[in-house]
Amino acid sequence: MPKPTPKSLLIVSRDTLLDAEKDGGGERFCRLLATINRKGCHLLITAPEPDQWLPTRGRVDRALLEQRRLQEAIQNAGGDLEGIYYVPRSLLTQNRNREGALQDILSRYGLNADAAVLVSSSVPFLKAAERLSIETRAIAEDAPAAAQLEQVLQDFAERL
Repeated sequence: MPKPTPKSLLIVSRDTLLDAEKDGGGERFCRLLATINRKGCHLLITAPEPDQWLPTRGRVDRALLEQRRLQEAIQNAGGDLEGIYYVPRSLLTQNRNREGALQDILSRYGLNADAAVLVSSSVPFLKAAERLSIETRAIAEDAPAAAQLEQVLQDFAERL
């Protein structure tokens, strides 16, 4: 029997997830993300494109190490992180890049904006999502990220 196609998408900003991990509870986040995934939701992390990739044989880029570590942690908890989408950086076109990245993500998954939720502490990224009618959950930078993220993920898991 084929695996059912998920009908929703949870997009979490990598920096928000890493900030929450620093506050403690990284394992809890991974278990919550795995639960969300098992309930039939795609999981995707977004991150700003690194200023410089280091594509050498003997040296792996730090961004790629973080991606691998997050994927393994979520997989060990029983979920499947589909990857990290790197949003291109540009001084003059950053708003357009954010919106374009979100549109591209929706297109790749064949989903409408109402099927996606973005969790981030980046106000400009949240505003870009709102302009596209993507549901948003803001993580305030002036409060511990761990407790906020845990609540957002628990609420989202209960909705599924």
